[in-house]
Amino acid sequence: MNNFHYCLHCGTSITKGVNDFSTDVYGIPLCLTHQIKLQESHASREAKDIFLALKYNKIPAELEYNDGKKTIDVAIPGKLYIEMDVKCEYEAEQAMIELVNAFSTPNKEKIPTVKIPHSLVNNEIMFKRAVDCLTEMCSGL
Repeated sequence: MNNFHYCLHCGTSITKGVNDFSTDVYGIPLCLTHQIKLQESHASREAKDIFLALKYNKIPAELEYNDGKKTIDVAIPGKLYIEMDVKCEYEAEQAMIELVNAFSTPNKEKIPTVKIPHSLVNNEIMFKRAVDCLTEMCSGL
């Protein structure tokens, strides 16, 4: 049995207690440094949920990523930007269509940006579908 525990964000070795606490609270093992950064982050709960779900799926996501011009809610640096859209008026189903469309017509000259409305994250079924879709797409980038 493997008794070694590691932060899913940075790979640092963590104790079983830190691993268990982080997994209970955040759903993934994080070192104390990354637990504190997550807690102190100004990101919305929805952005944190997307970030943690992608990390859980082993996608190298960054929360509140600075691209040199602005801060992106969640990013896979150099490959994909994910913006949480509070003002978005359409429902979760339409958001899924927009998400798939963003990847079906990529612009090779710039990093694709996907806008995800809070309504999608707050709908458990659509959230799972969106995370699965993002994971599949990010794995292919």
